[in-house]
Amino acid sequence: MLRADECIPRDADEALVLSYFTTLMQRDLDAFEALWQEDAEQVIPFLPEGFGRFVPDTMSGRDAIMAHYRVAFENRREHVFWIDAIHAMREPGSIVVEAHARSLVGETGRVYENRYVCFFEIRNGRLARLKEYVNPLAFMKAFGGGFDAHR
Repeated sequence: MLRADECIPRDADEALVLSYFTTLMQRDLDAFEALWQEDAEQVIPFLPEGFGRFVPDTMSGRDAIMAHYRVAFENRREHVFWIDAIHAMREPGSIVVEAHARSLVGETGRVYENRYVCFFEIRNGRLARLKEYVNPLAFMKAFGGGFDAHR
């Protein structure tokens, strides 16, 4: 297990996927935005009930994805991703990443710790789709009440 910014990618697709994690760690949302296809989609199954507008289960298009991340990371501090495993799939441009993270949520003052299984689909060197499985209970514990204005 290494921090995402310490991992050495085996190819361009892994480099792209690791950039997803490292640009968030660096809070470089302009570089993060450049990783996505214009028509990208992010899907987050098993969301906590009531997070609706703040974290929809599907974000369609780079603009929608970025609108979410610009709010979610506005006051996030000390965010670190550790990569537990990277799995190249048989289908080109498909990678699964197991990771975990820790950060401080400025809106609530709580620590956010969670585990992820992320299914990335890459098209023409950019992220086309991300299906992100995350523990909703850990999410609720850290973020609950912190983004009521965005619900």
